[in-house]
Amino acid sequence: MTSFISDQDFTTPAHIRTAPPDDERAPGAPKNPSRPLLSIIFLAAVWLVVSAVPFGYIGAGRYDVFWSDAVTGVTIAIVTTLRLLHPRLISFGWVTGGLAGWLLVAPLVLQYGWSTSTVNDVIVGILVLTCAALANGDDRDG
Repeated sequence: MTSFISDQDFTTPAHIRTAPPDDERAPGAPKNPSRPLLSIIFLAAVWLVVSAVPFGYIGAGRYDVFWSDAVTGVTIAIVTTLRLLHPRLISFGWVTGGLAGWLLVAPLVLQYGWSTSTVNDVIVGILVLTCAALANGDDRDG
């Protein structure tokens, strides 16, 4: 039985240790070429949650806009965190894409009208949808 501590090299100073090249990694070690794209999605989700108060509630004065953005942002952040921690969860990319699709149609379904909430949801939805599509393509290639 091994543990995290038993697998570590404590005899070599940290500034001398290097990660093995890609061809010397363990055969089952997952590669995650889409990490930068997933990081952008995570930051967009955090922005969506943070901006829900000034744009959704204070700007539009509506709880449905606030809750839509807050719940969607938290869900995207959780799904993206799972994908960052476990790169083999490719199917969660479709969940992210579906949530981005909701951001694009939410102004029509909830009838925001032309407000900062509409612009914010459309911009974040396009960004998340684009990054999710590119990240899914990277995961399938690698």
